[in-house]
Amino acid sequence: MELRGVKAKLGGFQLGPIDLMVEDSYLVVMGPNGAGKTTLLKAIAGLLRAEGSVVLDGLDVSRLPPERRNVAYVPQTYALFDHMTVYANIEFGLRMRGVPREERRKAVVEIAERLAIKELLQRTPRQLSGGQRQRVALARALVVRPRLLLLDEPMAGLDPDIKEAALPLLRGLSQEFGIPVVHVTHDRDEAYSLGDLVAVMHGGKIVEVGDAEEVFARPRHAVTARLVGFQIIKLEGRCFGIRAEDVVVGSGGMRGRVVQTMRSAGGVKALLDIDGQRIWAYIGSARPGDDVEIELSRPVPLDC
Repeated sequence: MELRGVKAKLGGFQLGPIDLMVEDSYLVVMGPNGAGKTTLLKAIAGLLRAEGSVVLDGLDVSRLPPERRNVAYVPQTYALFDHMTVYANIEFGLRMRGVPREERRKAVVEIAERLAIKELLQRTPRQLSGGQRQRVALARALVVRPRLLLLDEPMAGLDPDIKEAALPLLRGLSQEFGIPVVHVTHDRDEAYSLGDLVAVMHGGKIVEVGDAEEVFARPRHAVTARLVGFQIIKLEGRCFGIRAEDVVVGSGGMRGRVVQTMRSAGGVKALLDIDGQRIWAYIGSARPGDDVEIELSRPVPLDC
């Protein structure tokens, strides 16, 4: 998939222009609420009128209606038909395409077996757990053999244990089915676990794209740094990203004051005031009001 200058307007919100290329890999588009992630998916799927070009397998599909793009879009709600069985839900797209009955049956059974939901085929969506509904929605999307799979916050609302079980399923989709996947989320752990590539959106634009390891370890933009867990501090007019575990308390040439302490899974954290800027650090023992020496280990230079 390639996007060339894709732009769209939705009310007062402006998307793009966006240029992006994804081969047969898993792309996670990460950004805060309101960044334009869902709008981007709808523009790709043809559900929203957009300027620019959407190219799939070398074919510009920008002027084609959604049903002719062969793009599978799974919305956050899954949009399953509650009055239909799981079998009928999965079969729906094939039936709309005029696929013969026996061919439909074989395709539904095959995808149900691959996604481990064959025993659910005669149930209705109301009888399923969140994780089961997710698999049914994926089966319905994949059974038509799309060129591209778009996933809109597919983990939202899942219990932690179900989410943990769903991660390997999603991670293997691109390779198993041989298609690119574009998955949007605001969850950084989800993005890190799933993405071959990560694109960061902010204000309707993509501010950074790269290998997941690179984006999380060495972000280039302050927006990205905040999303992946860095704190931002300005030193001599330059922005840097720093993680709490890389703030060394008790040595160094900087001075700070403890504002607050808090227990966390990684130990006791202290909120430090450094010349009016506040950052968190792990600390052995200190009380609010204590003055401490500070050293910043491995700060990452950023574009603010």
